[in-house]
Amino acid sequence: MKKVLFIISSKAGKTEFDVNRNDLLALQKKAPSEIVIEVIETKYKGHIDKIIEDFAKEDNFEKYAIICGGDGSLNELVNVSYGKDISIGLIPTGTGNDFAKNFDYKNFNLEKVLSFYTRPIDLIQINDKLCVNVTSLGFDTQVLKEAYKFLEKDPKLGKKAYIKAVISSLRNVQYENLKIKMLMENGESKKIKGDFLISAICNGAFYGSGFNPAPEARLCDGLVNLITAEKIPFYKLPFMILKYKKGKHRTSPHLNEYKISCGHISSDKAFLANIDGEIFTTNKINFKVIPSAISWIYFED
Repeated sequence: MKKVLFIISSKAGKTEFDVNRNDLLALQKKAPSEIVIEVIETKYKGHIDKIIEDFAKEDNFEKYAIICGGDGSLNELVNVSYGKDISIGLIPTGTGNDFAKNFDYKNFNLEKVLSFYTRPIDLIQINDKLCVNVTSLGFDTQVLKEAYKFLEKDPKLGKKAYIKAVISSLRNVQYENLKIKMLMENGESKKIKGDFLISAICNGAFYGSGFNPAPEARLCDGLVNLITAEKIPFYKLPFMILKYKKGKHRTSPHLNEYKISCGHISSDKAFLANIDGEIFTTNKINFKVIPSAISWIYFED
């Protein structure tokens, strides 16, 4: 028997798919006899942890947990599910839904969740947490912080909040002085240092509500793509941001991309960073890829 647990995040922005409890429960009538469906809506911060801890204790089922939410909710699910015999999936109902852009949801409908398959994907360990998509620091985290302020004032802004945040952040562009050590794809170690506008550690290809920092990033290659942007003349910034959003920045002399397995980023002062959109402050980041870390649920096309 298979048990599919749908978790509806109460904090999701619901800008992509309108999914409710009754729609999901109605799937049971159409489901094959070997599939049991349960639906739980989150009620409080940290509820996902409790839901998965209880789910993991259930016997006699192959267990599948599908989050109806955004990147933040998915990150919570991944962190509590890692190491347990639970496959993870996503119905994107958040504001940015960047991790979902690594897959094709163009023709998605709820009935597709009844015909799924699983494959392993990588995760990134960031200090003592797990990242499923992107961890970054610098200008993009400044933008994210501004976007959250705009969304707090007006949740209806949705994705427009990120555009407003970019424009607002251009008024006070800051660079982080960093030392970066990394282990390259070929096994060689490399060190770089300087003032950086952006440093993005990418498992997935998208972040920041559709920006495409690592077009060639793959979720199951056992590597992460580290993107660094050095000091850029201010008059070039708007054009560079547009290219960065569309994934057409890779020929720029101001940006570099490294395929690596692990690394360390440090600074003499604290800086803002974010893991899958969750902002934190630190002065060092230790990171490494965890190959084939979780079983991911793919929906049939």
